[in-house]
Amino acid sequence: MIVVSGVEPESLAARSGFAVGDTILAINGREIRDLIDFQVHSADAELNIEVEREREAYEVELTRVAGEAFGLSFEEMKLRNCNNKCVFCFIHQMPKGMRRSLYFEDDDYRLSFLHGSYVTLTNIKERDIDRIIEQGLSPQYISVHATNPDLRQILLGRSLPVPILDRIAKLADNGIEMHAQVVVCPGLNDGEHLERTVRDLAGFYPAVRSVALVPVGLTRFRDNLPTLQPVTPEKSLEYVSLAERWGAEFYDGLGERVMYASDELFLLLDRLPPEADYYDAFPQLENGIGMVRSFLDGWERDRCKLPAAAPHPLRLGLVTGRLGEKFMPDLVAGVNTIEGISADLIPVDNDYFGRGITVSGLLTAADIVEAIRDGPWDLVVLPPNCINGEGLTLDDMTVGEVEARAGRAVTVGRYDLVGTIADLVLDPGGRGDYAVRRAGDGRQLSEMGYYVGSKRS
Repeated sequence: MIVVSGVEPESLAARSGFAVGDTILAINGREIRDLIDFQVHSADAELNIEVEREREAYEVELTRVAGEAFGLSFEEMKLRNCNNKCVFCFIHQMPKGMRRSLYFEDDDYRLSFLHGSYVTLTNIKERDIDRIIEQGLSPQYISVHATNPDLRQILLGRSLPVPILDRIAKLADNGIEMHAQVVVCPGLNDGEHLERTVRDLAGFYPAVRSVALVPVGLTRFRDNLPTLQPVTPEKSLEYVSLAERWGAEFYDGLGERVMYASDELFLLLDRLPPEADYYDAFPQLENGIGMVRSFLDGWERDRCKLPAAAPHPLRLGLVTGRLGEKFMPDLVAGVNTIEGISADLIPVDNDYFGRGITVSGLLTAADIVEAIRDGPWDLVVLPPNCINGEGLTLDDMTVGEVEARAGRAVTVGRYDLVGTIADLVLDPGGRGDYAVRRAGDGRQLSEMGYYVGSKRS
């Protein structure tokens, strides 16, 4: 059952008498367990909906026109938590004092379908597999890490192995598309183990459409955790070379590369990620597979839309992680060709988690404030992946709090740099007057809701 949290005025739901607090029990005799059940079963034209309101049950009968929005929103689903203790789990490497939601370890196949979250398929039963198949919850994003059952058991910190290939095989046989990831840990699941994993997964193509190779992330908070080795530039070269060799082989035989190295592995080698055709249909973009290439290509495609001059002088500070320092300077130089704009790249060291963490999405307010405090910028632009959809940093600060502590006006950019600059310089609704706001008096900026969230944040 699910509980109604909102009813859109004049919608089908409103005309049918639904109210906030109603509990939907069943549709056409089929139990409603969650949002997915509601979406699947409310697609019929003729609906008989069993509802409970204030402990009294009643039925609603209605006709829904094809494509008509229902107009209901629901309370958040109760999520399945992870039952693993992965040796590389990032949550286990976090200190206290961060956003509360970050400490919940979800491992829910419904989120995998809805939002692209990665799941291990260790906490599900056969009936859950059957539900994925019956309701067509495709694609699924699966954290595999190793197909050797004993090694995967060690990596996931389990007392007993889970036969991941059996579950993948059943999903594949029933037409469910899957995308797999391998968090590579030097000396553990690389070498011959990685070869086996990649070959096993590629054997399920096209059901297993892609396999992503991403480096383990290690923070300075690993007391009482298993000893792991970081991915060095030397290891990055090994992994990138393997991914390129396997990808070329699979492309020749299957028509797609299937195997892709993450952007981070290329950048650790001081190499830009490959051209767009390397990524086929960009199957794991939000997992950092081709995101930098997409960003760079978007800049090259759209930079002609930038104005020759800004209506107001503006000195910008563009925050990024240390990895961003490897590909952002040329773009910032392009921004500086706009008359009246002076832009500086601000690469921020991650002292909070440790300097081995170099991606912008794991920057905290504490480190950002230290980097921008009392700087010369009229406005500092944060990368969107370091702020969640509620406008909070990893260490639970609002953009307004960052502004107050840093003494600088702060906003959040897009994943599109041309769009970000256009918002700040050309927006007729007033964004162009940021330059004349006094530093520290920028609380209105954060209240505008100018946030872009990642579905994996």
